[in-house]
Amino acid sequence: MNTSIQSRPKKRVKGVKFLQFDSLMGLIDNRNLVLRIPGFFPTNYCEMISAKMWEEPTFERYSMAEDVPVRRIGMTLFETEQKKRKLNQYFREAIHTSEKLRSMCAPCLNPLDLLRLRLEEIWPGGAQIMTIRGKKMLPGIARMFEADARGGLPPHQDILGRDMPNLPKEMLPTAQLAANIYLEVAPKGGELELWDFAPSCEEFLTLMDGQYDFLDRAKLPPSEALLKPRMGELIIMRSDKVHAVHPSFGGSRLAMSCFIGYFGIDKPLTYWA
Repeated sequence: MNTSIQSRPKKRVKGVKFLQFDSLMGLIDNRNLVLRIPGFFPTNYCEMISAKMWEEPTFERYSMAEDVPVRRIGMTLFETEQKKRKLNQYFREAIHTSEKLRSMCAPCLNPLDLLRLRLEEIWPGGAQIMTIRGKKMLPGIARMFEADARGGLPPHQDILGRDMPNLPKEMLPTAQLAANIYLEVAPKGGELELWDFAPSCEEFLTLMDGQYDFLDRAKLPPSEALLKPRMGELIIMRSDKVHAVHPSFGGSRLAMSCFIGYFGIDKPLTYWA
């Protein structure tokens, strides 16, 4: 398939001043490809939090993908590799990671807490931390894409059912979103590339490039959007659709991130990392 990005239509890139029910529903029912909320978090607070985070050497690369130039604060579900020992570690560390991130943001509000409050306010069924077998998941992480690193993050999908294939069907969201609140952006690069394409499990296996769960760009259709994030901006997209992050140059790209699960209008949204 042709992988050249010749046109990136803007009609499905939805920009709004405030996060509201209708705009979020537009992502869930595929009316829009991505939702952009500039100024979701004040830039002066972004600068304060970023400066404080850089003072503490707590960012680590993914434990099972140390060659990928992305560092995070907080163990992600992706890293548990369906192993009981690692899953227990994930649940055990969740509350401590939340407290750590909140402390690092103080005296400012953790941007993820602001997002969680907003989701609770706008959604008819409310919103809550994702719970599995009576244990609460980590509601979000801080993530840093290293400066001047080659490769960025290749095309991929993020799907709860692949991270935890043994979950009952009723525990899997009908739609899975990814939310990023950008605290720092690089002068060049760091763009978010989006495809209006959600390959099935069977298609996914034929598209893999042999590294982790990354997809072979040469086998994908042309992407539909290329976005340059802005400091303080909240960007929400469908994580089950293919997406990638371009390399950053001249500085790092720092964001607070989480997934959001949809189970129905009258049911709570859930969030986790």
